[in-house]
Amino acid sequence: MAQIWTRRSVIGTMAAGAGGLIPAPGFAQGAGLLERLRKAGVAKVGITNGPPYSELKPDGTLDGVAPAITGIIMKRLGVPKLEGVVSTYGALIPGLQAGRWDFISAALTITKVRCEQVAYSDPFLIDSSGFAYIPADLPDVPKTIKEIGEKIDRVGMLTSTAMLPLVQAAVTSGRKGTISQFPDNSALLEALYTKRVQIIFSGILILKEQRAARNNGFDIVYPLPDDFVHGSGPAFRPGDTDLIEAFQAEYRKMKKSGEAQQIIKSYGFTVQGDGEDLTAEQACQRVA
Repeated sequence: MAQIWTRRSVIGTMAAGAGGLIPAPGFAQGAGLLERLRKAGVAKVGITNGPPYSELKPDGTLDGVAPAITGIIMKRLGVPKLEGVVSTYGALIPGLQAGRWDFISAALTITKVRCEQVAYSDPFLIDSSGFAYIPADLPDVPKTIKEIGEKIDRVGMLTSTAMLPLVQAAVTSGRKGTISQFPDNSALLEALYTKRVQIIFSGILILKEQRAARNNGFDIVYPLPDDFVHGSGPAFRPGDTDLIEAFQAEYRKMKKSGEAQQIIKSYGFTVQGDGEDLTAEQACQRVA
């Protein structure tokens, strides 16, 4: 039986088959990027500053679970160095399409819409969300996303996060409150503490780490029964088939050997029960 490892867990065994990458219409299929990166000895990657998922440190080095696994894979493919460029989640795909980076080395949520634009590897993580609030400021606490729309006037979220449409739908059907978007988790938390928003909606592991760093300065509601569970991982231009295929093959070797699971565990992710392997193709069908 397989294990799933996400923010609650992450995929623990090798996915069957060699497919699972969804080409976007309008992109020519071809090869050559991997060889160019080998000659250069470096790949430029788009990331977000959101540890423990991905992070650019002050000295220019990359950290986080996605760059850690990506870096090992690229070294084995003959590209010894990653150069990170920090972006927001919403700008990662446009930046990739514009050629600002060679591929995305972040835990980018896999959705049907995004799968029409980029090709994903098999997911690194299976994601889920929660929300944070300050008890003294919010006596009537929602327990679901639907109740957020019914009880909350001001919600904070990361810019262009994949969860945005879900919360927008709840807010629109409820009190018709406002959703404010912020570029990173530091700005998101600052908005909560300065009362610009009543709750912040984000990934559960980030919320837990930030709460520990702030000495339990806020409470968290999790799990949310009407949240969706979705895969996330690196993404590529669909025409870069040589890199995509080689990257996918190496990642599946790491999953099969258990190496990927150990790296992910070292970043604070835990094992949860039995589950299914998830290919990129399967993940692309899960979330609109």
